[in-house]
Amino acid sequence: MEIATVIKSYQKQYLNPIQLSIGDTVVLGKEETEEKWKGWIWAESKNNSGWIPIQIISFSDDKKTGVILEDYSALELSVDLGDELQVLKSLNGWLWLKNLQTKEEGWIPSECIKIN
Repeated sequence: MEIATVIKSYQKQYLNPIQLSIGDTVVLGKEETEEKWKGWIWAESKNNSGWIPIQIISFSDDKKTGVILEDYSALELSVDLGDELQVLKSLNGWLWLKNLQTKEEGWIPSECIKIN
């Protein structure tokens, strides 16, 4: 089990994050251009919109739509300095983590933590 400590507090940015299931179709917008966030693309589902990783998309030929290849949640995690977290997934400059105190899970930027 990989454990990390928060070195920079982070507050979730999206209160209603996009949630997708295998087989969902999304309309695709622009890809993130900032170097440290490359690999994310803006997507709109029938219910919501948000940033999703390009790794979970089967793109249409024109790259304007895509089909989701795995269940996905854009849920972010609010963390405070010194919180201890379990690293569950790393993707495109972000980490999916579990707070060991609250048991909550979500994404935070990798720059906010230090792997112990």
